[in-house]
Amino acid sequence: MKSIFKYLPAAAVVLVFASFSAIAQPAAVKQDNAQLKEDKAATQRAEQQLKTDKTTLKNDKAAGKMAAESKDSEKITEDKQSIKGGKKAVASGKRGSSQRKFDKAALKSSKSQLKADKAKMKADKAAGKPAAESQDSKKIAEDQQNLSAEKKAVLTDKADIKAEQKK
Repeated sequence: MKSIFKYLPAAAVVLVFASFSAIAQPAAVKQDNAQLKEDKAATQRAEQQLKTDKTTLKNDKAAGKMAAESKDSEKITEDKQSIKGGKKAVASGKRGSSQRKFDKAALKSSKSQLKADKAKMKADKAAGKPAAESQDSKKIAEDQQNLSAEKKAVLTDKADIKAEQKK
């Protein structure tokens, strides 16, 4: 009989630790489930924000608002307006006058500036530089990054839950 009582405290300790780990596991699963629920809600909010920003971009483009234009495209628009004004100035000037010669030179300069700005915009777009993006486009890109991060968080939470349930 003495030999059974000798091992009884060790057996009690093992039972206590086993019960604590059994209690701790459901708490961890509950916490992971709560985190999963929060991340799913954040994903839905990110998707809604992305949808809203895409609609804003579409409406701004249709309305010709500056928020829908990049810095590079603004420069190109200015160059085109300068060329249009230069053509009117050349057409209204007297032949052979110094003013008309000056206007022709300015028109030629505006055309070369337009060509340079178009090349710069093309290069900026290819390089992914911010100067080639409008404010609305930047918001959409940011929303897409947030959505991607939220989706990764949901996947991580699901993996954590599976790992906790296997323990």
